This record gives sequence, structure tokens and C-alpha cells, in this order.
Amino acid sequence: MTVKAKLNIANNFKGAKGVHPPSQNANEQAQKLKALVSAAQNGSTQALEELCIMFEPLFRKEMKREIFYNAIGFEEGLSLARLRFIEIIMSYNGADFTNLPGYIRCRIHFALYDEMKKAWERQNNEAALPAEDGEANISALGEDIIEREELAILLELALKKLTEKQRNTIKALYFEGYTGKELAAKQKITPAMVSKNHKQALKILRSKIA
Repeated sequence: MTVKAKLNIANNFKGAKGVHPPSQNANEQAQKLKALVSAAQNGSTQALEELCIMFEPLFRKEMKREIFYNAIGFEEGLSLARLRFIEIIMSYNGADFTNLPGYIRCRIHFALYDEMKKAWERQNNEAALPAEDGEANISALGEDIIEREELAILLELALKKLTEKQRNTIKALYFEGYTGKELAAKQKITPAMVSKNHKQALKILRSKIA
């Protein structure tokens, strides 16, 4: 697929709000993603557009991060995320479609992070700031970030170390776009319990991927 074709598809979703995919169990969602990715790679524009709509909430959630929209700009960041997403879909040859949403989120996050660093570098050059100032800021934000290709693999392995409740909490909050209150209502527990499960899970994940 040419860059022009990717841009045309990405531009179709400027201003689109997107929706969360309908509630499905993990196997059904994985099979649907597999079918759509396969169809998109075989030239189906309709399948690719359906995937773009499905993941649009993820792009918007990432661009609500202050460090991204301040450095890149909201609409510019969305366009970048959509283009990167199309590239990921068209080149994906993995067999794990259950964890594909999490893998995509990691790749989109780091694509935006890279663009943010480039924006900072441009700003520093234009303002003639000492190089070490910009480098110190970038280092401070990136010191805990693992190489992007390794992160998806390590995250998948680390998630297997969590309890089912902890794993469901992480997937809902980070991969499926739920808020704490929404997850509490879904699981019929208090927001405080969601927070507790979240903190316990993060503690374990940090110990596994540190």
C-alpha cells in the first residue's frame, strides 16, 4: 500500500469519534481481529477501515496525554497514530491475535513518544537551547522505557504472572479503554477495589519487566 493510499484512509477518520468494539470474549475478539487483519492485508479497504474505527478510541486516549498533545498537537498526533496503525496492520505477521490490541497500543505509544522527542529537538534547535537541557528532559521521561519491540513480548509474559483478577484489571484499563468507575460497575465492585487490584498488578509487572 502506498503512502498516498494510507493517507487517504487515515484522513477519512479525521473527526471520527470511534466506538469500543462490542463486548466479546477473548477468543471471539481474537478471531474477528485475525479475519479483519487477513482481509486488510489481502487488499480489503473495508476491513482496514473497520479496524481503524475499532481502534480510534485508543488513538484518542493516547493523544489525551499531556506530554503528547502539548508537543505534537492533538490532530497531528491522531494522524500520526492512524498512519502508524495502518503500517502495523499491513506488516503484522504474528500469530497472537488475543494480545494484538496490547501490542498495537505499545507500538502507537512509542511512535508518539518518538515524534514527541523529535518535536522537542526541533524546539531546542530553534530556540538555540543548550543541547544538554533538552537531552536531560528526554532522559528523565524515558529512563524507565524498555525497547519497544521487547516491551510487547515482556508485557505478554508478565501478564501471565498476574492473577486472573489483576490481569483483567490491567487489560480493561490499558487495552480496552475502561475508566476505573466503568470497570468497577462492570465487575460490580467498588472503585477502591479496582484501584487496589490495579496497584497490586502494577507492582508485579514492574518487578517482572524492570
